[in-house]
Amino acid sequence: MTEHVKHGCKAIALAVSAATLIPFNAVNAAGNWSGFAENATYYRDEVGLSKFRNTVQFEFQNDIASETFRSLQVNAIIRATYDGVYDLNDDEFGEDVSYDYLGADWHDNDIASQVILTPGVPVPCENDPAQCSALDGYMDEDSDEIRFPDFNDELDFVRELYVTADLQLAGDDVLSMRLGKQQVVWGKTDLFRVLDVINPVDYSRHNIYDELEDIRIPQWMFTADWRMGPNNVFDDSNLQLVWNFDEFRPSNLGTCGQSYRILDAGCFFTSSVSSDYLNAVLGSMGMPALYSANVPIIHDVQDPDWEIANTQVGLKWEGVLGDVTFSLNALHYRQQLPSLHFRALAPGAPIPAGDGVFDIEFPRVNLLGGSVDYYSMAMDAVWRLELAYTEGEELPRDTDGHRETEMARYVIGFDKNQVIPALGTNSAFLISAQVFGEHILDHVEDMPNEEDNWIATFLFKGFYVNNRLSPQIIVAHDFGGKATAIAPSVSYIVNNNWLVNFGANVKLGGDETFPWAVAGGQSVYEPLSRFTNGPIGVANNEDEIQLTVRYSF
Repeated sequence: MTEHVKHGCKAIALAVSAATLIPFNAVNAAGNWSGFAENATYYRDEVGLSKFRNTVQFEFQNDIASETFRSLQVNAIIRATYDGVYDLNDDEFGEDVSYDYLGADWHDNDIASQVILTPGVPVPCENDPAQCSALDGYMDEDSDEIRFPDFNDELDFVRELYVTADLQLAGDDVLSMRLGKQQVVWGKTDLFRVLDVINPVDYSRHNIYDELEDIRIPQWMFTADWRMGPNNVFDDSNLQLVWNFDEFRPSNLGTCGQSYRILDAGCFFTSSVSSDYLNAVLGSMGMPALYSANVPIIHDVQDPDWEIANTQVGLKWEGVLGDVTFSLNALHYRQQLPSLHFRALAPGAPIPAGDGVFDIEFPRVNLLGGSVDYYSMAMDAVWRLELAYTEGEELPRDTDGHRETEMARYVIGFDKNQVIPALGTNSAFLISAQVFGEHILDHVEDMPNEEDNWIATFLFKGFYVNNRLSPQIIVAHDFGGKATAIAPSVSYIVNNNWLVNFGANVKLGGDETFPWAVAGGQSVYEPLSRFTNGPIGVANNEDEIQLTVRYSF
């Protein structure tokens, strides 16, 4: 049994036994069960089937009569997923696929991908034991794990399993505690995150486009909310403590060979630098050839071991004052995206060690931030603002692979329900717009990310036929990456059980290049422009039509 499984089993036992250790009079043995079965079938232009995901999810709640707590409840969500695309379209996805060059799915060939870098190895744990060993513990899924992504060493089929308990304090104050595997959500953004960084994200499920609720990776945590209610100043106030005691887990970017891999990072991590090119560079410097084999991009993943010092902790204070809801947030955590640390052949040498160019690390990060939601009665709309300042993050750069920098991120959002009789319904349309901003405080010229960048999103959603028919369109534009995603869809609630959703997802962009020192300063696609183009631009050849059918019970 692996350490991940042992740790998961202990955590499950802890969460379940927590309820049995608390005095109670009676348990509702039946509980409340619900769930759904769903098929999502996506077809990608010039590729064919890109998703045939079949999901069954069970949700359970059980109230427990307690003499100690005002309320006591056990909650669980179990999810099982099988994606048949790796069996039905194995020419394009899975362990047997082959790529003409690195980045062939999103850009033209150039000197970087034709001469310097080799194509990525699909599903390396099936095809390249050395690459699999280098990525041990991070994006090292085998063929079964990409088909059945919920069944792995981390026991991801247990989406949530926690106990909640409310304890009455003096006056009207309440202490609400939650222990177990869960999602903790800060902020109210869609697609992109500012404050909502406690749980890592599984981007291999469908890039940035699935609901965050479905792609956050639940963690074993303890939360305590001191609900203080109204006082002489505030209409409501609450202080929350979050302790993430789970073993650190980064976001899943998608293994090479999977149908969704954000920034194509999975294939870059399993590519290599050509030994012929490195030896030619040495020859031009009058030095003998030193490389007898291609040099893998990744040497090792520095995944921190579980110990108390590596757990993560956060505090949030939120309140209500008239039409304003606000929060102040502080979080100590680890960066969930990989940071590449260059390994020189010798100290100060500009050429890589023979057994791997980079190590992957996940640095510690401190976050301070806050949010303000303001309801405007005059506009009958909500304005949203989120801010986050971080120190300790490491972003990609040409020199040494990374640079530590302070970051400032923010989002301004606007939400309004508006009746538009001219569009043939008396139901209100939902109009939602967001502008995400990012500022790199310690930016240098050889960083592929812009010093300042903005991403704008827009949602327009209508309701017809007694709110059973709902067309919508989502548009997202990355100003720095000059990339746009357009996602129209129509959902129809057939009855209390059946829902059908038909949509499309079209991307434009992915044409930006970046000068790479290894290529003599030429502007090329690989490897740095993946960060310039961003998740929308790198997915520019992933235009799809999408059909989802769900049966709820």
